[in-house]
Amino acid sequence: MKIGAVHLFLGNEQFLIENKIKRLINESGADEYNITYYDLDTSTLTEALNDALTPPFMSAAKVIVIKNPLFLSAENNLDKDEKKRFLEYLDSPMETTVFIINGYNIKPDERKTEVKKLLAGNVNYSKELSEIEMHGWIKRQGAINNVVITDEAAREFFRLVGKDLMNAKNELDKLIAYVGENATVTADTVKKVVIREIQNDVFALSNAIIAQDKNKAIRIYRDLIKIGNDANYLFYLVAKSMRELLTVNLMLKGGYNQAAVAETMGVSSGRAYYMVKNARSLDYELLRKYVSRLSELDYKIKSGQTDVRTGLEFFLFGI
Repeated sequence: MKIGAVHLFLGNEQFLIENKIKRLINESGADEYNITYYDLDTSTLTEALNDALTPPFMSAAKVIVIKNPLFLSAENNLDKDEKKRFLEYLDSPMETTVFIINGYNIKPDERKTEVKKLLAGNVNYSKELSEIEMHGWIKRQGAINNVVITDEAAREFFRLVGKDLMNAKNELDKLIAYVGENATVTADTVKKVVIREIQNDVFALSNAIIAQDKNKAIRIYRDLIKIGNDANYLFYLVAKSMRELLTVNLMLKGGYNQAAVAETMGVSSGRAYYMVKNARSLDYELLRKYVSRLSELDYKIKSGQTDVRTGLEFFLFGI
């Protein structure tokens, strides 16, 4: 690995991107005192550049990682001076700094000069795995932990959890801890352990809608209904989540950062982080369509034209 380079990571698979960044950091040889993270929702690119241009402390290399680089997309821009400094850095990066840009879920605007320069350099793409690739990944995770996961179990796990590797890894860790080392995971084991975790989290329904995973959303909804959750409460939860996401999406377009979102919405910084992350994963027109359809459904439910259980399932079929 070349120290003194700029690395751009793009794609819609957060787990793979973060793992690749961790490997790159390990390869750099930088110690914990020379690794700094900048979230551009709460920090500026100028701060990151100033740090990048500072020599490492008692080490051969330092690492700068920035996330939420919205300035690469069409929805945000650097000011004139910051853009000039960034372009200068791209032309002549600090020889002792590994500069990493985590562009998870960012759609680069290839018309921008800074984007063109980055795309001509060190770019790594991580895309969502296919169903077959997911089956292989699930079985490999078991093998790493000396656990055999049968083909049927892998298929059942995928059916319940879907393609989100971050969530899948969390569920797999629970599953592997449940069976213990040198055990075999069957489809029945998966149904017993994984479905229980999903049922305990009604917010998984909103998360599936945000991920636009129709099949998963419908499965979770039916599971939640089956174990006695009230359809009216689920409808309220979904409608509230979509309205919040639309509001946050508009706030981001207006230049709000994570801290401003937290203050305006009256939520914690941690909650604001996920609201901002989810709002970015859906475009404005799609969110507006969801909110409009849910408002129409609310009217039909209250006027007796449809029942909430059927109406919400019909909505989920349309995501």
